[in-house]
Amino acid sequence: MAKSKPSERDIEQEINRKEERLRKREREQHRTLYIGVGVGIGLALIFALFGIIYQLFIRPNSTVATVGSDKIVAQDFQKRALLERSNLENALQFYQLREQQFGNPGIFTQQINQIQSTLASPFTLGQQTVDAMVQDILVQREATARGITVTDAEVEDELRAEVANSQGMVTGPQATATVEAWANATATAVLWTPTPEATATLTATDAVTATDALTVSPAVTPTNTPEPLPTPAVISDTAFTTGLEELAANVKTTSGMSMDEYRAVVRNRLLADKLSEAIGAEAVADTQPEVRASHILIRQIDPTPTATSVPEGQPTPEPTPTATALPEGAPTPTATPAPRTREEALAIAADVRTQLDNGGDFAALAAQYSEDTASAAQGGDLGWFGRTDMVEPFASTAFSLPVGAISDPISTTFGYHIIQVNESDPARPVDANTLAQERSQAFQTWLQEQITAAGVVRNDIAGNLPNELQ
Repeated sequence: MAKSKPSERDIEQEINRKEERLRKREREQHRTLYIGVGVGIGLALIFALFGIIYQLFIRPNSTVATVGSDKIVAQDFQKRALLERSNLENALQFYQLREQQFGNPGIFTQQINQIQSTLASPFTLGQQTVDAMVQDILVQREATARGITVTDAEVEDELRAEVANSQGMVTGPQATATVEAWANATATAVLWTPTPEATATLTATDAVTATDALTVSPAVTPTNTPEPLPTPAVISDTAFTTGLEELAANVKTTSGMSMDEYRAVVRNRLLADKLSEAIGAEAVADTQPEVRASHILIRQIDPTPTATSVPEGQPTPEPTPTATALPEGAPTPTATPAPRTREEALAIAADVRTQLDNGGDFAALAAQYSEDTASAAQGGDLGWFGRTDMVEPFASTAFSLPVGAISDPISTTFGYHIIQVNESDPARPVDANTLAQERSQAFQTWLQEQITAAGVVRNDIAGNLPNELQ
């Protein structure tokens, strides 16, 4: 039986069904596309949000280093690193400017090279920054234990001094100290009385008597008092307020620190100064036992190396030039001493000691025999010194002799010494510069011990450097 021909209605319905399927397929495709785009946008937003969260919350609070229970977090480290860089750049400009002012290129080469090297290495700068922040933590702990504090007024005084210095001015206390220093220098110059100094003079012969060898020449009396220093400009309250605002803006621009954060840095610096002074005073006394002694040194003299034969085929060295005649009136150079064994040096020293026993003058014999040319011209006088200033057994001998006594020849790596103690002081004030250096070193030693004991852990310094240094 033959199929019936579809009606127009059936055909139209079939077309509608096909169109509906196509539209449905398109809707499905669009839906899938929209979902994919949405997922992509969502993921991008999530990643962006995570990046923002990481930059604003996670990275700034990540740990760069730990000092026991204390942490150094990235945001503080980054600000401090930028501040350290700014300080180094200012120091570099200072040294370069001073070289120009002094007209002596190279006078600050070591400092300039060191600063430039640090600035060229962000990682090195980062390490130094962490070290400084670790020191702050350790100083704060010790200062708290000792009851050492820094007041707000002291911080403001330090800021005033910093602002004044940047404007070429001084604070009131600084101006007073400058005037007092000039007044003290003037008073010292006026009241100072010259003391005759013994000057050793060798005769042309070897047989030098005390009378021939020692003459007395008075020191030159200064006739001029120090020139008065220019009156320093003292910073006013108005200038300080303006300068402090400029400082705050500069600190914010260079490091991102607020002024409160910068004040904390200044406070830590002052706290370290106070703690250094306290620890240094405990470790190094401001007086020490010293003696003033003279010596006569007789050295062993090794022979001048003889010329070795030139290997066959090697170029013959240039002959040593012959001595030329000296200009008229020029001093005759000192002849090279003949070689001398250690035994021969001891024999000479023993002979000198015998001459002293027979009434010989120590200063005259030092001028004649001593091969410490610096002290020989002063009759062998070495000035005042502490026990650790001299090698052993020189030091032990000098500190065991009574005043006025003379030692037998003492052997050191320098040769044989005959020592005479002129004065002794069990509590002589230590030189101010020496005292400052030794006390500063004592604080640094203490600090290194604390760093070792604290178990400092440094994490990813390079990865936490501020973007400006990467």
